[in-house]
Amino acid sequence: MKIKNWAKFQHFKDRRPPWVKLYRDLLDDMEWHELDPLSSKVLVTLWLLASEDENQEGKLPDTKTLSWRMRMTEKQVNECLIKLSHWLIQDDINTISNKYQDDAPETETETEKETKCISPPNGELDDKAGLPKCNHQAIVDLYHKHLPTLRRVEVWNDLRKGYLRQRWRDVAEELAKDNKTEISDVLTWFTEFFDHIGQSKFLTGRATSKDGRPFLADLEWILRPSNFAKIVEGKYHGAN
Repeated sequence: MKIKNWAKFQHFKDRRPPWVKLYRDLLDDMEWHELDPLSSKVLVTLWLLASEDENQEGKLPDTKTLSWRMRMTEKQVNECLIKLSHWLIQDDINTISNKYQDDAPETETETEKETKCISPPNGELDDKAGLPKCNHQAIVDLYHKHLPTLRRVEVWNDLRKGYLRQRWRDVAEELAKDNKTEISDVLTWFTEFFDHIGQSKFLTGRATSKDGRPFLADLEWILRPSNFAKIVEGKYHGAN
């Protein structure tokens, strides 16, 4: 595991340890502002720890060592590492994410171990909740169909599967209150949800942010718990 684009952060490489740059553009990085306080603190600490890599490649120690260096439990470290995937190259992301699946209570980092993205037959239920199982492929297809100008999904990893699985369950549980428990009911909800996103100038890059550049959402960003709730509440539609 190492820091993504590590060369960008190096400064005075001949010093031991080298200095690490902290760039002002972080102020306008939406991914940064969506982090919780602990994860943002961990990210800065990881940049500092990466400066100790003798090969100057931004490599980080194993999670056990990180846990000791940051005075945190390994569970806390792993939870933060998953949230920080935007800034990390993690060859062992499956090892990390598999610790937080199935029976774990919902957290923003909940992940799901799946080797294939296969649509279950209509009506198949989630054994744990008695609800329709998450149809990953159908949701990705709906996203591409209704939001063709947003970033396409090229990689469907455990982190993204976990986000979608929990959002799917949230929607299915809400629909079940009105006796709607078919997989088609959930797909209809997401169809309308994606159409709702398409009406937002901000989310679809038709409005500029404070730095003068347009923001363009992607499916992973949309499915993150805080973003998902804000979209449902219409908080990104004020620029229309």
